Amino acid sequence: MKKTKNSASIYAKIGIIWLVFISAYCSMEPRSYPITIYNKTDHYINILLSHGDPSYPDTLLPDRYYDINMPVKSGNGRHYAPTLTYKNFVQQWGSDTVIIFIFHSDTLTKYTWKEVREGYKILKRYDVSWQEMEALKGEINYPPTEAEKGIRQYPPYE
Repeated sequence: MKKTKNSASIYAKIGIIWLVFISAYCSMEPRSYPITIYNKTDHYINILLSHGDPSYPDTLLPDRYYDINMPVKSGNGRHYAPTLTYKNFVQQWGSDTVIIFIFHSDTLTKYTWKEVREGYKILKRYDVSWQEMEALKGEINYPPTEAEKGIRQYPPYE
């Protein structure tokens, strides 16, 4: 009987040691967030994430109209960077801040990219730091919600 009690005690100790190792390993994993932008309007929007061209703090629209995704329907979201960690966030955007441009889809149909760029014909620009992205769990809304009022944006939050 004593032998069984000692065996159970040993297994309990081994189990506790494993839990400690697993907990330590999990806490060492880098945090990863997808970026998801939701359209909360009654019209289509297009989204452009600045990929280092320009990189923050330069907030001009890029020279080329090359990376604007398909329109996002009202009530839907668009997912970017499904396993984004701080390290590849900074590598991808050349900064700890990503610039997100929101356009009305009709604007991109009506005007040339040169006119859009020179007239800065955007609905909204968000300058989102990694810390803000982390606090929002990677979710950004257009128009912004109360939770996003602290993010640098143009035009300013109202």
